[in-house]
Amino acid sequence: MCGRYMLYYEKDVIIDAFNLVNEFDYEERFNIAPSQEVLAVVKGSNGNRAGYMKWGLVPKWSPDLKIGNKLINARSETIDQKPSFKESFYQKRCLIPASGFYEWVQSDRGKKQPYSFKLEDKKPFAFAGIWSRWTGEVNGKTVERITCSILTKASTPKMQRYHHRMPVMLKPQEGEKWLNRSVEKDALLSILDRNNPDLDVEQVSFDLNLNTK
Repeated sequence: MCGRYMLYYEKDVIIDAFNLVNEFDYEERFNIAPSQEVLAVVKGSNGNRAGYMKWGLVPKWSPDLKIGNKLINARSETIDQKPSFKESFYQKRCLIPASGFYEWVQSDRGKKQPYSFKLEDKKPFAFAGIWSRWTGEVNGKTVERITCSILTKASTPKMQRYHHRMPVMLKPQEGEKWLNRSVEKDALLSILDRNNPDLDVEQVSFDLNLNTK
């Protein structure tokens, strides 16, 4: 799965890696959690654009926003089939830039120890994502929310000892194909299926609060 990640590249690096054409607010973050606003990239009419979406996808047909707490991840193996995700897969794909992600493993002392996972070459990448635009009533007012979910896949052999699932990590050239609206379903699923990144694993020495929101 993917329940916590970091993004600390310099802004210019992100702009160059994902060919961004718009201005956007940015700050380095080392403990990004579900329900927070996250930086995402979509294909605009004049190029790739970056903006913020709430992490936890809310399908447009949902009666309220609560479902987003359960839909932070979407399984890549069934992304084209599940009612909550398939419309976004076909019509609203995005990239979620990241520098790495975290997983917690139960230690011999009974305490969960965090580990960080990054690409071995340390180059920029993004999680494959999907997004949705929801409009509805909240406290008697009509509101709009743009939300997203990170795609996951079965873990690589190196990742298996830490967790059986991991996020789909796309390099910029793969991400460009993921955003391309003319790419057919089988080609998109192939990107997800063959995604087997080489990971660098490190035990995290600083405290990560699992309850951070």
